[in-house]
Amino acid sequence: MRLSALFDEFCQFLRLEREATPRTVQTYRYNFEDSQTFAHQSVGGPALVHHFTADLCRAYQDDLARRHLQTNTIRVRLATLGSFGKWAVRRDKLDRNPVDLITRPRRKARLPHVPRWGTVETVLAQCATLRERAIVALMAYGGLRRREVAALNVGDLDLEFGLRRLVGKGGHETALPLPAPARTVLAAYLAAERSQASASAPLFVVQYRTRGGHMVERRILGQRIWKRVKVVARRVGIPELHPHAFRHGCGVELHRRTGGNLRAVRHTDIQTTTVYMYTQVTGQDLAHVVRVFDQAGDEKKV
Repeated sequence: MRLSALFDEFCQFLRLEREATPRTVQTYRYNFEDSQTFAHQSVGGPALVHHFTADLCRAYQDDLARRHLQTNTIRVRLATLGSFGKWAVRRDKLDRNPVDLITRPRRKARLPHVPRWGTVETVLAQCATLRERAIVALMAYGGLRRREVAALNVGDLDLEFGLRRLVGKGGHETALPLPAPARTVLAAYLAAERSQASASAPLFVVQYRTRGGHMVERRILGQRIWKRVKVVARRVGIPELHPHAFRHGCGVELHRRTGGNLRAVRHTDIQTTTVYMYTQVTGQDLAHVVRVFDQAGDEKKV
């Protein structure tokens, strides 16, 4: 049996039993295909199940190192094979997980780049359009990831509260209160650019002309948000700034203004909280916490 065919069964398991998101499955496939390219070269043809050995995995790890990939990237590639091998053992497709027999590189801890809140305010002030300002406000005041921003619909926005529906990492849905400065920016954007859009329409869209000369409108993608943020960052002279940095900055500023309350910010992993200062919190608590941003006019921030 081809190893790729068995991996297809593994992906089906991820989708149906683990309820993995399409992007998660896509990431697993991307990592596996890289290992399959190496395996094909090593065995001189399509890799079969019996080719999936510790020696092959060890040789693949050496190949990743020779390509000068980052340590964490190598760990992720091997983790994909490890998860696949663990599943195959449970399904009696393998006698033993070959990845368990190799020594993986140690995880390298990385501290995120966290912009000062004054820098965040400068970026907001330098946004050239209402759309740019609305996108940055969601990431800076709400801590949204760029894909969460891209997934928003017009009906998800409640100008008296914030976001009545936010689809977060892993497909989890929640409501998220936003402070008054963010709601003000979003209200201006909505009135100027999306007032005629239906509730189910994307909150942020891009328009482009096809080869036939027709104008097409579609939902903005996370990659486009990345590019727009980098344009703004260069405009204010901070080319290293990236979208996720606003999420870090939001968490640190909430942590500072709430006197070190780690429950003031949103993240699912308490270990990540100790780095990014995010954790889960009830809607009522979060609604209270975000009001610290409403006091922006009463004090000058960092």
